[in-house]
Amino acid sequence: MPKEVRKELSRPYGILFKSTEKLLKYADNFERIITVGDVVTQELLKNNRSVFLSIVDGKTKRNIKMNMKFSNYVTVKNEPGIIRLSAMSYIKSALNSSLSSVIYVDGEEDLLVIPATIYGREGDLVIYGQPNAGAVALEVCEATKWRVNDIFSKFNVKKC
Repeated sequence: MPKEVRKELSRPYGILFKSTEKLLKYADNFERIITVGDVVTQELLKNNRSVFLSIVDGKTKRNIKMNMKFSNYVTVKNEPGIIRLSAMSYIKSALNSSLSSVIYVDGEEDLLVIPATIYGREGDLVIYGQPNAGAVALEVCEATKWRVNDIFSKFNVKKC
């Protein structure tokens, strides 16, 4: 990920919620919710909201361990600062399925908001954590997909 993209991604895309209550009320308007991050996933599940796809890494702020238990999940490798093609493939498959699922990331899940948005259906809601600010809710639509694809096109492709 080039440095200029890192700066671009440091600001929230979508609606920033500082209140869990307001986020939950907003999320109730959507049929399919995709969460990226342990804290937002935990908050929605704790408040009895159905999450179609959860993408978590078992940590918050990169080192504080989270204690969530999932009975059924797939593990993918995704190092910090990159988006592995294999992780993208699992996300695409999960979002094309009719069953809800959990993707546990060995590494870091932050950038996986990008493929979650690219492969999400029109009308899905992607919720991700914005460190030290709150949670961002991003509705998947044509304009959102265009913007995210534009950001993603600036990434460097490397074999790993």
